[in-house]
Order: sequence, then structure tokens, then C-alpha cells
Amino acid sequence: MGLQFLSRGDMIVPLMDGGGKATWNLEDLVDFEVAVASSPVIEAGVARRIREGLRSGEFSVEGQIRWGLKEWLCSRHRGVGARVVSAARLLSLILLVITFLVGVGLIRGMVTRVDGQAAMNIWVLLVGTIGMQWLILLGGIVAYLLFRYWIGGLGFLREVVGEALRCLAGKVAPQAWRTLLTGRGKQPSALGWRLTRILQVAGVGFNLGLLAGLFGVLWFNEVVFYWESSLSQFGGEILGRLTRGMAWVWGGTGLSAEQIAGLRDLPGETGDDDWRAFMNFIFAALVVWGLVPRLLLWGGAVWKERCSLAGLEFQDPGHRKVWREISRVERSVSMEGMKDGVVMLEVGGLSLPVEAIRPFLLRKLRVNPEKTYGVGVLDAQEEREAWEAIQKAPRGVVMLVEGWNLSPKEMKSLWERIRLEAGREIALRVLVVGDGATAPDEEEFARWQVFIDGLRDARLECVAFEE
Repeated sequence: MGLQFLSRGDMIVPLMDGGGKATWNLEDLVDFEVAVASSPVIEAGVARRIREGLRSGEFSVEGQIRWGLKEWLCSRHRGVGARVVSAARLLSLILLVITFLVGVGLIRGMVTRVDGQAAMNIWVLLVGTIGMQWLILLGGIVAYLLFRYWIGGLGFLREVVGEALRCLAGKVAPQAWRTLLTGRGKQPSALGWRLTRILQVAGVGFNLGLLAGLFGVLWFNEVVFYWESSLSQFGGEILGRLTRGMAWVWGGTGLSAEQIAGLRDLPGETGDDDWRAFMNFIFAALVVWGLVPRLLLWGGAVWKERCSLAGLEFQDPGHRKVWREISRVERSVSMEGMKDGVVMLEVGGLSLPVEAIRPFLLRKLRVNPEKTYGVGVLDAQEEREAWEAIQKAPRGVVMLVEGWNLSPKEMKSLWERIRLEAGREIALRVLVVGDGATAPDEEEFARWQVFIDGLRDARLECVAFEE
């Protein structure tokens, strides 16, 4: 059961399900990315209702973001996501029909006539149906890994299917579509796994076509199975090992040496024991080695898509910008009243009097610094005391930095050290000041925001000092 709501005047009160999370699907995600790409203006009334709803429910930080952004999305004009999902279903159906017909045609093309008798070469049948299919499947996995980890794309087939999906869905902003495909975090995975589902539906259709085509040619024709090789002894031995190895998966026995010898040359016979043994084997092989793997891959893609949607972090820069506008970063939705016990770190020996910024901390962040420590300085004793205090910080950490003094490498190391000492759950805020207790330059603060957003930490926020 997803989220439910009670209405109290103009206030939204969330009722959480057992998991305490807002449920997102692919349609929501597409609409959200389209909305973010349009550089939206957050309506004050909507933001206020969301903040009131957040105060009325018990949320984790991730839960606040997921629910708040989902509620904001509900206030926006939607429709693109529904078109994309409908287009994905239509594309799946089209590929299912096409690949089914391809499978039927492939089997029909393998039937040859020798001395007026319909016949199918066993080697051609095995290689053309199961062998080529597994070669393409394994090649696709290798290509996917290469594209994903070395090149950064989705892989050739998924790129093709993705472009076809975009054409069917109609007009989707290129920026939003590229974000869905190649953005960071879980966002690209959801659409990527939907494309994988579509490809596996095509694979299912192909294997159903193979089964239907083989059944059709055997039903309407007198077809014999045979195999021939100049290296007769070698070829028969390999064929026996191959069929017995494939049949072992479902507990079968494959073909014996006598059955292989009986199927070797033309003209053969239909209906005898050797013919029936191979017929039973090939139908079972097409199901076990062709259809079942595709069904398993399809089911795995469905599961991975759901996991991706359930794990959405919404920590891309555009997402964090929208969330800042909604929550206004004063965090009053997660802190009620004034809180003592926050540890303040002066990065680089700033030496700014606490009393000069205390009113801002009390008014905007609603925290009161318990003690201030210098980090990134030559005083090893003071830094050691700072790490010990961070481990016991009851209300989080505020890092005081100067706008001009951004060293990404050093700040990332400091962030990693704080997370190591304090854990992933504690709230971190980077308070950017100008020259002394003044507001920072807008361009300098913008660079800090870009850097902080790049760390993708839901409990880390960047705040500009205001005089």
C-alpha cells in the first residue's frame, strides 16, 4: 500500500505505509525529470503545504525528499511519463510480434528438400536457433559492460530501442531524456532496465516463434532430421556430447550413439524411435535453453527496475536545487525548536568570532554551537579534539568556510573524514561566509553549491551567510 493523505483545510497530512517511503514509478520519474529540466519556479503555496505535511509525518531525511518531491510533482502538469510508459508497452508488443514472425520464418527457412523429401539438418537447427541466440546474448552482455564501465553508454541495442521509444513517445526534451538515460545515481537505471525488459520481450517472442514454427513444419510436413559430416566419427561424438550436456540441465539423457547413428544420413525416416528421441530433445532444448533464460532475464529486469525506483536518491544538482526551493534549507521541518549540541568546525583557521554568526545560526539553521574547533590547521591537538567531539555531536556539524577558499580535494577529504568519524546519518551543513561576518559573493557561493551537490549526500547542505 502506498502513501495515503488526510486533508485538514489546505494542509496535507501524510499517512505512511509500512516502509515509510513514497512510491515512485517510471511514469513519475519521467514526469519529474521533464519538470526539473524546464527550470521550474516553485509556487510558494505548494512549498508551504509540503513543509506542513512534512511536519505532520515522521520521515527520515530520504523519506522527506522522496515524499516532498512526489507531492510537488503532483502539483505539476503531467502527461509525458504516461506517453513514455504507453510507448514502451506498444514497442514491446510490436517487437514481440515481429520477433515471433522472425522465429517462425527462421525455422521454415531451415527446411530443405532432398530427393523430394523435406529434411532439417540437426547441426544447422541447433546452431541457427540456440547457438546463435546464446552468442548474441553473451555478446550483448560483454558489450553492455564495455559501454557502461568504459564508454559510459547503455550499449548499442538499448540505445537503438531507447531512440525508438523516444520517437513513439512524442516530444521529450533532449536534456530530460539524456538525464534519464545517462544521469547519475539510480535515475538512469530505471529507464535502462525498462529498455532491457523490452529487449527480453523480443527474445521471448523469438523463442515462441521458434517453437511454433517447428511445431508447424512437423505438423504439416513429413520432415526428417539428419546430420552429415566428412569427419563422421568425430562429428557423431561431438553431437552426442552436446545433446547429453544440454539435456543434463533438465534431467534428460540426450541422444545415444545408436540414435545419432540412426539419424546420420539421408534418406531418414519419420516416426521411428531415433526421430522421436531427437524431436523430444529439440523441443525441450528450445524451451530450456531459449525461452526460459529470456523469461528469467525479463523477470530480473522487472525486479531491477523496481529496486532502482525504490532506491531513488534525488541527489542530482537539479533535484537538490528543487528541494532547496521547497524546504528553504532552514530544516525547520526536521528540527523543532532550538537545538544545542552542534559542533562547529572552522576550516582553514578562519578565526571568526562565534558571536558574530550566532544570530544567523539561531534564526536560520535553528542550532546553537556548543564548541568551535579549527580543522585544516597545524594544531594537531585541536584537530584531535574536533574528531572526538564529532563522534559525540548530538545535533550535527556546521563547517564554517570562506567563499573564496574552495579546495575541492581538501574539502572532499574533510567530508569523508567527518563521515568516517560521525557516520552517514548525522546532519552536515557548510556555512559559506564572505570577508568576515558578511554574505559571500554570489559566484563563489554558486561554486560551493555545485561542489556540495556533486558529493550526492542527502544529509549535507550548503548555506550562504546572511547579515
